[in-house]
Amino acid sequence: MNEYGLFNTDCIELGEIIDKAKVALRYKNKEYKNLLDEVTELKENHPNLQLLFEDDDDISLSKTDCKILQKLINLELEIRNFEEQEIFFCGGKEAYFYFKNIGILKEK
Repeated sequence: MNEYGLFNTDCIELGEIIDKAKVALRYKNKEYKNLLDEVTELKENHPNLQLLFEDDDDISLSKTDCKILQKLINLELEIRNFEEQEIFFCGGKEAYFYFKNIGILKEK
């Protein structure tokens, strides 16, 4: 199996493989890393928003908090797009290896 293989795995392994793909993405894609860092910084600098994500209590948000929350949601959507693209291409790569392994594809 290669770096993070998808075929011939169970559900637990699949989750671990996806996590490894995300970690690898952080090191190979500067834009993705910058988005993650920006999310971390925004959460650290806005304690109400940190509580919103970590606590079950009701929280009152100021207008500024609401604007930052909108920004966080947009950043998370961008992050998810990077992750989904990485997982998609990982799946395509694994399909190639799987088809080659079962004899559907042959090298010339």
